[in-house]
Amino acid sequence: MRASLTLNTARKDLEAERRRNSLELLGLRPLVNDGSCHPKLQQRLEDRLADLEARQRELERIRALLRCTSQ
Repeated sequence: MRASLTLNTARKDLEAERRRNSLELLGLRPLVNDGSCHPKLQQRLEDRLADLEARQRELERIRALLRCTSQ
């Protein structure tokens, strides 16, 4: 029972983080694509966008592992 509660909590936490990241990505992509920011800010935005995209891929891998674990 305890393991299922822990897995359920992990799933909920992962989904919440995925949603937060998705919202931030929605806001960042137009800024990065526009490219009209100060060069240093533009670089920081591009770095943040890359970090979020990598984190989203990592979250998807973790979710897939959790799905396999629960079967």
